[in-house]
Amino acid sequence: MQKKALFSVRSASFLAEAGCLCALMALLLVFPKESAAGVAQGLRLCYTSLIGSLLPFLVLSRLFLLRGLHCRLPPRCTFLTRKLFRLPPCCAGVVAFSMVGGYPVGASMTAQLFTAGEITRKQGQRMLLFCVGPGPAFVVSAVGAGLCGTAKAGAVLYFAVVLGAMLSGVVTRFFFREPIQETRSRSPSAPPFAVCVSEAVRQSADAMLLICAFVALFSALLGVLDALSLPAAVRSETAALLEVTNACGVYAKKGALPLLAAIIAWGGVCTHCQLAPSCAALGLPYWRFALGRALHAGLSFLCCRVILCFIRLPVNVLAQNAAFRPAAKDSGLLSFCMIMMCALLLFGSHLSIRLQKGACFLRADVLQ
Repeated sequence: MQKKALFSVRSASFLAEAGCLCALMALLLVFPKESAAGVAQGLRLCYTSLIGSLLPFLVLSRLFLLRGLHCRLPPRCTFLTRKLFRLPPCCAGVVAFSMVGGYPVGASMTAQLFTAGEITRKQGQRMLLFCVGPGPAFVVSAVGAGLCGTAKAGAVLYFAVVLGAMLSGVVTRFFFREPIQETRSRSPSAPPFAVCVSEAVRQSADAMLLICAFVALFSALLGVLDALSLPAAVRSETAALLEVTNACGVYAKKGALPLLAAIIAWGGVCTHCQLAPSCAALGLPYWRFALGRALHAGLSFLCCRVILCFIRLPVNVLAQNAAFRPAAKDSGLLSFCMIMMCALLLFGSHLSIRLQKGACFLRADVLQ
């Protein structure tokens, strides 16, 4: 007769998820005014800057795909895509839009290409590792001119992040060896232009609603975090890990431009949550996506250091050679706990299934 385990892996994962959710709900109940104010601030950020800068690119990118224009690009435009990244010619437009449209644009277009059957699953997974990046409006205007005090610093950051993404695409091609699939143009069977515009607007509105919901949710968490009696360094760095705008605001004051480029390339937990549907559609595990983000961040850091060797910024605007300030002693532990909590809430169920299968295999071996 087989004996049941008293404390299985599945029950441990369930208790951890339930504990995290109950703790978050308790914080929202204890600080209702702060969480409501955070939601209001997040929605204000959405309609003042986020919707205006991101929604047009979402509509145009989807219209670009629905009309089949990505299959009709001239060979000169697809040369780098085929030779540098070893991807089909239809991916050239996606790579270009991912560098100018903002974080969710490239991932959303990649998922659409896979749904249409124009790229394989492995090609789509590899594209999600480097076709994710900020738009020039956010980096140059908001971060450069707004936080660093000069648009020139924003231009340096933007080109460093773009070069880091291109180098990431070159590096990842050696880990996903797959022949290039040539695709046919879909222009003869493309729907009428008016139908494509309506469908592009509908899909973009759904995606924009999801993005705004994530921004409002994390703004509420940041409001609760501000209400807690935590040290200033711990509160600011934990907030920086959750959302990229807060991260830029914190580290722009420290004068470390290469570190700022790495943070922009990483994106933050809020951005990762926005891209989770695209990763799930392509079957990309989060740990692999996180490694791709880390690779992009490291290469962007190095590219920014190299660019600063040739371009000098005003000393009174940004201290380029400022030493990195050490973090608080307990901020690392708190930041790690916050990241693990978010990852557990997002991907705990999938991890629990895998761990349960492994435990079943081990239990079968023991019983035999």
